Amino acid sequence: MRKMEMIQKKKALRKHITYLKSVVPLLQMQEESRHVVAAIEALAVFKQARTVLAYWPMFKELDLSSLLNKWQAEKVFLLPVVQGDSLEIRRFQGETSLAPGPSFGIMEPVGPAFNAFGDIDLVLVPGVAFDEEGRRIGHGKAYYDRLLPQLTKAFKIGVGFSFQLVEDVPSEAHDVRLDLVVVPPMKPKDIGK
Repeated sequence: MRKMEMIQKKKALRKHITYLKSVVPLLQMQEESRHVVAAIEALAVFKQARTVLAYWPMFKELDLSSLLNKWQAEKVFLLPVVQGDSLEIRRFQGETSLAPGPSFGIMEPVGPAFNAFGDIDLVLVPGVAFDEEGRRIGHGKAYYDRLLPQLTKAFKIGVGFSFQLVEDVPSEAHDVRLDLVVVPPMKPKDIGK
């Protein structure tokens, strides 16, 4: 696939998912978030993980906050912080330690950067769309495209709403495939690499 064709396909997919987010009822999104959190809690890889990189949700993004709040006493949770063109990782120490970030207004943890990437066992990755082959696209800023290759030890799980699982996500050679995608109402499905 040529570069311009790839860009156009990604742009069209982002536009389609944005439209769906605007029409899907908020109550459905909340229910699907609860379903995904329960599915993650049931996974052996989550139960065994000590250090988990997650994210704090933007508006109409799959909400993992209940997972972080419930398990923060037993696991080290890390959240990304936008720093220019990259993501810095910081420790989550409860909702009261979060402040709106300057770039997108996303709630971000304050405190020192976490650089022991080899200690991260599990990554819960947001995205705009996913497919059953473990491909994903984000919002187009490539933050996770730059971060995920550095997390060589971590098991990578894409999480999203049911309408974010599509038949085929356009991808390029540098795109890191996920190990698993969890979306409702389906059960977690192992992804072929």
